Amino acid sequence: MSKIYLTKEYERDISLVIESLWAQRLVRFVPERLGNESPYEIFIVFYVTSENMQIWENSEALLWYKNCLLEKNLKGLTFIKNIIFNYKKLLLEIEKYWKSGSTSDEIILKKYMKLVAEASAFFSAWYYSLIDERTPENIRKFLFDIRSDDEFFASNDVFIKDCLEDLGISRDLANLIFPEEFPNLPDLDVLEKRANGTVSINGIKNFITTLKQFSLKHPEYCFEGLNDNLAGVQEIRGQIAFKGKAQGRIKIVKNKNQMLKVKCGDILVSPMTTPDFLPAMKIASAIVTDEGGVTCHAAIVARELNKPCIIGTKIATKVLRDGDLVEVDADKGIVKILKRGK
Repeated sequence: MSKIYLTKEYERDISLVIESLWAQRLVRFVPERLGNESPYEIFIVFYVTSENMQIWENSEALLWYKNCLLEKNLKGLTFIKNIIFNYKKLLLEIEKYWKSGSTSDEIILKKYMKLVAEASAFFSAWYYSLIDERTPENIRKFLFDIRSDDEFFASNDVFIKDCLEDLGISRDLANLIFPEEFPNLPDLDVLEKRANGTVSINGIKNFITTLKQFSLKHPEYCFEGLNDNLAGVQEIRGQIAFKGKAQGRIKIVKNKNQMLKVKCGDILVSPMTTPDFLPAMKIASAIVTDEGGVTCHAAIVARELNKPCIIGTKIATKVLRDGDLVEVDADKGIVKILKRGK
């Protein structure tokens, strides 16, 4: 049995509809546009609960995909400019739906979904070209300028959740609805079962289970760090985003509803921050994340707010708990547990 090694790249509060469409089209884009048949069956695995979504990537498969893109990009700007042309053309059509506002009309929503699916394929091509450091610098600069203003996932997520409210479903359940079910939604009891844990492979094969249960039943899927024993960890290390020191009580924030528990002086700990978290970030005394690099949202905001910030710890949300008293030493990139909360 061949092993599939998966790394958790992101964890965020976002609708499964949008992410699944992206994963589905990523798999199909390779033979359709690049002319190569993938030797890898699995690219993306999603793990979804009522809190948020974890996005696990098959590093080998995505390296192969990046290599395919790199081969094209090394020949000049023609390939990537064609990708951007098609992406922006589709985006102009999608933006019309955003501007018109939410709807419950099935015909309109199916047309919208088709556009999003197609645009997702082009998004994946230019996004993975951008983050690949081997891509020629002139192409990366060209793509970075586009990425800086791009709101594809954020705006689509808002639109989907607004439409769910029009359809009579809470936007908090958006993480649990598959693309093929939108806008003909499943019953509430079905969604409540999924809230305890749902594994989705490439946005196509879906299993109602926790990630640990899934990994036990399917040992060919190896989730990096899933079964690590972190019980004795007293210090966490990460990358310095903004220097400084702070002490305070931990508040774990995995979605925007949870940010309401952050009080002035608390230490905000999150898988990654988004613009929704800004009110909590302003009153926190320091910020710590599992993910991100020096250009991530948490790092940028921390520099603007002059707040100590440590990013890319990988394990902060696993080790720390609400109420823990910690010292954040962002001069050294260390979070030290001083006293466990009750």
